[in-house]
Amino acid sequence: MCDETLAIAGGSPVATESFPSPWLGPAEIGEEEVEAVAAVVRSKSLFRFLDHENSKCTQLENLFKGMTGCEHALAVGGGTAALICGLVGIGIGDGDEVIVPAFTYIASASAVLICGAVPVLAEIDESFTIDPEDIERKITPRTKAIMPVHMRGIPCDMDRILDVARRHNLLVIEDCAQACGGRYKGRALGSLGDVGCFSLQQYKVITAGEGGVIVTGRREVFERAAIRHDSAMCFWNPADTTIGPFPGENCRMNEMEGALGCVQFGRMAGILKRTRALYRRIHEGIADCPGIQPHRSPDPEGDCGIAVAVLLESGDRARRFAEALNAEGIPAASIYDRGIPDRHIYCYWEYVMEKRSSDAHGRPWTSPLHDVSRQYRPDMCPRTLDILGRAVIISLAQTFEDRHAEWIICGIRKVAQGVR
Repeated sequence: MCDETLAIAGGSPVATESFPSPWLGPAEIGEEEVEAVAAVVRSKSLFRFLDHENSKCTQLENLFKGMTGCEHALAVGGGTAALICGLVGIGIGDGDEVIVPAFTYIASASAVLICGAVPVLAEIDESFTIDPEDIERKITPRTKAIMPVHMRGIPCDMDRILDVARRHNLLVIEDCAQACGGRYKGRALGSLGDVGCFSLQQYKVITAGEGGVIVTGRREVFERAAIRHDSAMCFWNPADTTIGPFPGENCRMNEMEGALGCVQFGRMAGILKRTRALYRRIHEGIADCPGIQPHRSPDPEGDCGIAVAVLLESGDRARRFAEALNAEGIPAASIYDRGIPDRHIYCYWEYVMEKRSSDAHGRPWTSPLHDVSRQYRPDMCPRTLDILGRAVIISLAQTFEDRHAEWIICGIRKVAQGVR
């Protein structure tokens, strides 16, 4: 039983020791990763195209093809690079609009701008992912694609999103940066749209330090993405690019990242098995807790289970709720309290809000192919700010033990009763 007096008011805290750091992939790094990277270094073969068939990057691509069931995969230098190359792969460019959620890392919008297109912001719903109804409201004659982002490992409502895309003849690029290994109704995230993009950065489910992977079932999309990711792709591996060259850049993954990624890929199933078990246990434990609304997932079974979030009736209560949970020893945070400029929230995307550009002529904002009158405001997605302002989130990791799950349940129930 928990002490009913809140720790923030002088009672005994729920947790009797600190929680492990909520690392996912990085927490699993051991001698196997060290040896895999060392073997590449000792080989002195660090460039993937020296031996394309046997390269670690090729092996990683094959692992992602197997996971997603997609015919094509491409390893790149980072998650943002994956989005840029994926957007190029589906033909996004000057004059196009891409609908993105108002809650995602700034890289989602940045990738659209780098491709010469313009991001159009859509509201999220209580799943913390893009609202399909608002997608439909935001479609214009310039809209070419939708970018659903599976935030915090939560699958988007892909049935409804794909229905909107089909009815309006739009392309779909899945941002799976935070959802490697997630599923939607039995299908791997990244395999449902025209192209899927993953990140292997430090904070992700599995890591190569940096790095990303693109998957697609469409040959032309793969070829265009491959050409964009390497300025000489048509020459390194001409059999992979038959559509003819166009200017690219060097976003290649190196063999050390590929080797690390291959070992980490083998850790993914174990990581997610544990986080999903924690997620289910905590949701069962707080299901009947009054005064809170556990976050909704369009597919709880496919959810990566790397976070538990609850919604409160007001932003003020959410802030006090998070403070009280931390006093109980539970590492929780409110999402939008105007205290930290979180670059996952659209109102803190300064170069979008202010339409800044590295281009001397202000492109893509000033391109005559775009609606140059389009404006962005910090208050333009009020429902998103309301949902995030009322949310408290707790990150989960496979390093959490059963007692940590029980502390989270006890802490949430205790604070729900004590914070009014």
